[in-house]
Amino acid sequence: MKDILVVEDHPLVAEATSQLLKQRFKDIDVVTVRTATDALRAIDETPRRWFRILLDLAMPGAFGLSLAKQIFDRELAPVCCVFSAGDRDVYVQQLRAWGFLGYLTKSMPVATLTARLDDVMRGIGVFPSTLQVHRLTRIRLTARQIETLEGVQRGLSSKQIAVQMKLAEGTVNNHMATLMQILHADNRSHAVAKAISLGLLDAATTQ
Repeated sequence: MKDILVVEDHPLVAEATSQLLKQRFKDIDVVTVRTATDALRAIDETPRRWFRILLDLAMPGAFGLSLAKQIFDRELAPVCCVFSAGDRDVYVQQLRAWGFLGYLTKSMPVATLTARLDDVMRGIGVFPSTLQVHRLTRIRLTARQIETLEGVQRGLSSKQIAVQMKLAEGTVNNHMATLMQILHADNRSHAVAKAISLGLLDAATTQ
């Protein structure tokens, strides 16, 4: 028996996905969860149980790639395929860099989706073919850069962050300038939002 975890908060989509899987494949058991918390609980209770994980990114309790990053951290990316509404280029690039199995969109024709699910079940990587991805790079931030972003996330000024990190204020500003360049952000708040969406920063804000 192969266990499939469907992480999907929309009841109709979850049921349709479950039925499609059961019709296509024999000897499978489909478990559906509807929040990020329930998904992580199911994974943590029996981490090696899951043959495949089908993941909707837009889950209650998740933001951007935050849930995908937690799955990556648990070394389950190779059995996880995202099944989401859109195919944002930056998300697809990051998920491929993390070693996820695939990325399917809910707008696919049923026949195409069925064929791609067959590939996923066989362990064949499936990603949107229309994206012009010439070089896949995984964004890496240093501990100092992450600490700087966390300070901005909490609403601290450069001066306050500098005191906290025991750095010169100019050094903090240099960190932020570099971060905005790396993340292609227009300002400090945008840099924080981009970092959260890429799973590089926790969505929870510490007051």
